[in-house]
Amino acid sequence: MATKIDPQEIVKQVTTRVAERNPGVAYEHISSLATEELAKLAHSKVTDYFTVLTERAVRKRLKD
Repeated sequence: MATKIDPQEIVKQVTTRVAERNPGVAYEHISSLATEELAKLAHSKVTDYFTVLTERAVRKRLKD
């Protein structure tokens, strides 16, 4: 069963963690990427891993 998610909280958590590891990147830019990546998952039925998947996608985009 999928758990209820709070998109703002996921974006905040992901942005904070990624920003800690990437101090040279603007917090707002990371937040924007997190919002975009989370939106790509919006239609998924299973939401349990949204935070992890969003963070992974943001880190990948920053790396590329």
